[in-house]
Amino acid sequence: MLNPVVARGASPRSRAWHGAALAVLALAAASPAAAQDDVPSLSSARVAAQVVGGTLAAPIAFFGAGAATKRIAQAMGAGDERAGRAAYVAAYTATWLATAAVPAVIGGDGKFPAALGGSALGMLASFGVVKLGNWRYDADRRACGVLCWTLGAAVVALPSVGATIAYDRSRRSRVAPRLTAY
Repeated sequence: MLNPVVARGASPRSRAWHGAALAVLALAAASPAAAQDDVPSLSSARVAAQVVGGTLAAPIAFFGAGAATKRIAQAMGAGDERAGRAAYVAAYTATWLATAAVPAVIGGDGKFPAALGGSALGMLASFGVVKLGNWRYDADRRACGVLCWTLGAAVVALPSVGATIAYDRSRRSRVAPRLTAY
């Protein structure tokens, strides 16, 4: 049966992105959620600190790791193209790790792998928002208004939002497990 989302004439690249998105969503859906009965509720201040902290850490990690990696690669004799590719890999990896680390540092009661998965989902969503913004505003960059700036802010914030949601959903219970007799 043909997938209705990916058209017959779709490029192999778009089919690959679609497959990767479905795999990530399936992993997220299959991950065990914490038992919400025994877990104390979250404070708004904590969630806001996790999202804002991750959103601020994302561009710092992206540009810092990218610039440092490019300089190191060039110092080691790599050409501009190879150093640039290494810089992008380091920049995206640092963003992924930084946006996952902030909720874990602030929270302390969830699972870090869940934050990594949420950050990856947020980065995938950011990629989609970038494609949408490029499609909408590539013809005339001067037309960039409120919606364009909002899309840009969403690109920076989505990895942190994803990491925070996934991390906070994976919180451990502070109550001892109940023993039941069968």
